[in-house]
Amino acid sequence: MHATRLIIVRHGHTGGNEEGLGVRIAGWTDLPLSQLGWEQARALARRFAAASPAAAIVSSPLRRAVDTARALAAPHLGPLLLDEGLREIHCGEVDGMPMGEAQARYPGAWAANLRQDDEDFGWPGGETYRAFRARCLAAVERVAAEHAGERVVVVTHAGVISQVLGFLHGRIAAEWESFRPGNGSVTELAWEAGRGTLVRFDDRSHLDGVSAAPERPERAGAPRD
Repeated sequence: MHATRLIIVRHGHTGGNEEGLGVRIAGWTDLPLSQLGWEQARALARRFAAASPAAAIVSSPLRRAVDTARALAAPHLGPLLLDEGLREIHCGEVDGMPMGEAQARYPGAWAANLRQDDEDFGWPGGETYRAFRARCLAAVERVAAEHAGERVVVVTHAGVISQVLGFLHGRIAAEWESFRPGNGSVTELAWEAGRGTLVRFDDRSHLDGVSAAPERPERAGAPRD
């Protein structure tokens, strides 16, 4: 059987992707696309309109991913399906909180998260990186199995993509900073029997001419989005 081609899209830009400690830690917080995010979604739609047909488009149920997926959902992309396993990491008590407030209220957790060395780290009341990776891999395997040998578009979040690629490259789940793609980017995997081969990563060639996004704030404290 041929490998399943997973065309993985990170959702378009949101207000949570701005620069600085005033932005909110998104996680499961249901942020809408910004104007820039809609521009990126339209650019993605133009790219996929010229691409080979896909069996389906599978999306995280969070609004920023669904809106991006709907911009792509045309007859040649197959039905739009939602998968709870493709959500961003749940950040517990800090989910939706401004980054500066999270740093002030939870300085120990903030420092522990920045060390990126503990797979069992989780924000208070939130999901651990170990559990998050298991969920992400289960979702990818499920999508690949349901569309075995086909081409599928998957719309999800930076954290999910980073976890899948971290697994493929032997990185521990706590290393959230590795393999984080830009908003509106395309990453492609050939997936078969629980393993994947990276075909392309963080391809944003279709965004030429789209307004430049602000610098991503991951190094300021890893907002999940």
